[in-house]
Amino acid sequence: MKDLVDIHCHILPYVDDGALRAQESEELLEMQYQQGVRTICTTPHLRRGMFETPDEKIVLQFERLKERAQAKGLDVALFLSREYHCDSLLLEALRSGTVRPLGNGRCILSEFSYGAPEEDIHYFIKTIQDSGFTPLIAHIERCSSLQETEQVAALIEMGAKIQMNATAILGGEGRKRASWCKKLLKAQLVHVVASDAHDPEDRPPQLSECAAHLERKYGSAYAELLMHTNPSDILNPHGGSQHAERDA
Repeated sequence: MKDLVDIHCHILPYVDDGALRAQESEELLEMQYQQGVRTICTTPHLRRGMFETPDEKIVLQFERLKERAQAKGLDVALFLSREYHCDSLLLEALRSGTVRPLGNGRCILSEFSYGAPEEDIHYFIKTIQDSGFTPLIAHIERCSSLQETEQVAALIEMGAKIQMNATAILGGEGRKRASWCKKLLKAQLVHVVASDAHDPEDRPPQLSECAAHLERKYGSAYAELLMHTNPSDILNPHGGSQHAERDA
């Protein structure tokens, strides 16, 4: 497979429930690199009452991460975005024009609470689209109100894109969730597989293992689409060389 692309991870330190220290952040970055990841979009949480770290602090940590990657000789393209919980903070960001999309495109990583009603998911998809963006729904397998493949297909028909976590596919979040992932993958209702890595031990990146699993189960073309082509196109929808200049 071509170089892996990870567009959902929490490897910036001191900004959310991801990496707690700079050393842990470096370890996660090196783990990603060793697994063949060559493009990473860091996505710190933004969620009312839980993760409200201002953009200025996140940009500072992102710049430091780039410096550490360069010092270690890691040839990896780094982008900065956020994982937007679908709440009032996201609505404020959409109104104020401060949304930070994934890479150089118009997708935003959109997270829902586990028990978010289906009608709320539809509402935010439309609201995000009306603001000129495309929602990439984070870890679709966690949305408990979605129990049928037809429901996920309806979200795609509305214009949303679907992201799934590598750990869930591999069974790290239980057999029931892994079975649901399998159904969605077989129905080709997934656009992107990402790590959602938070720390080196409990929630590490498992992209290389997942890529091998997808190749065995669904073929190399589908695996490459989910872990290279589609995420690359989201970050750079117009092609060209990848760059990470969304930190201003």
